[in-house]
Amino acid sequence: MQVFLPKAVNQISWSSTHFMRVIRGPDSECQRRTPPSVTAAITPEGVLGHLMALEREGMGQQDQHESQRLEMLKARAVTLRAKRDQLKHQTDVVKILKDKISTDLPLDDDAAAAGGFTELQKSLLTAWRMQLKDLQRAHHLIGGYDLVECKEGKSVCVSFHTAFEGVYLETYNMELDLTRTVQISRHNIPPSFPLESFAKQILQKDLKAFLQTLSQNLNALAARRRQVCLLKELVGSVEVMESNQLCNILVLMCTAQSESPKAVLCTLEYADLTQCLPTRVRIECEDKTLSQSPQWKKNQSLLLESPAHTAVLTMRRMGSIA
Repeated sequence: MQVFLPKAVNQISWSSTHFMRVIRGPDSECQRRTPPSVTAAITPEGVLGHLMALEREGMGQQDQHESQRLEMLKARAVTLRAKRDQLKHQTDVVKILKDKISTDLPLDDDAAAAGGFTELQKSLLTAWRMQLKDLQRAHHLIGGYDLVECKEGKSVCVSFHTAFEGVYLETYNMELDLTRTVQISRHNIPPSFPLESFAKQILQKDLKAFLQTLSQNLNALAARRRQVCLLKELVGSVEVMESNQLCNILVLMCTAQSESPKAVLCTLEYADLTQCLPTRVRIECEDKTLSQSPQWKKNQSLLLESPAHTAVLTMRRMGSIA
């Protein structure tokens, strides 16, 4: 039986054969028109060679950048080492100068000038003096004391500096005899101050504790006196009814603001003479309900926790007193 194929199938077969001949045939028209360089490039060996060439070029540039960066890092390391050595040398010189200054040893001007540290030496001396002045000022502000040897070491003069709220107040002086036993030769401390009592209790046992106790008590006394003066200056509507020499009892007369003005007595007791704040506050008034009211309970706490003039000014600001 004879089989007849469609005409389209025959055309496809012929086209496929002709296409293969065009690609593979050595004398095909397409091969004759293709440049030799392109033909070499599309071969496997040509593609790999081109990729290897690109890789070698990229690695060469990377190696060049790394070598340049390495040279820069080496130069930086040399600079830092030189700076480190210089700083180490300066640190050693500063330490030597500090040790000499602290031990009162003579300074070698020639060595300092030869090393170029003359200005550094001057700066250290200036900083040392400023530090000492700051320490002295802080010591005075907290109510410290100064010791000065006199009479060829046979006695010592002590100065007690008092201050309150950053303001210098009175300075008290005392001379101690050191010939046999430590005794108080003379002083200008107020007679009401219990100096003899402190001397009997502490002076022969611990001189440093005795001076610290005097300094603390004198500073507290000056602070309480200063509060009384500020009350009289700043608060004219409050009258100081009673105050003794030690200022350990202070009675204030206030006028409470209400429908009818009422007099209120505030008694401040200072049982601890080393403190400038009261240990007990009593509020007295003919109207018992007023002294027991929450507002005056708050005023009582305010007088316990703040200096007298500050507390009274706050009470007037809140409208408790006139």
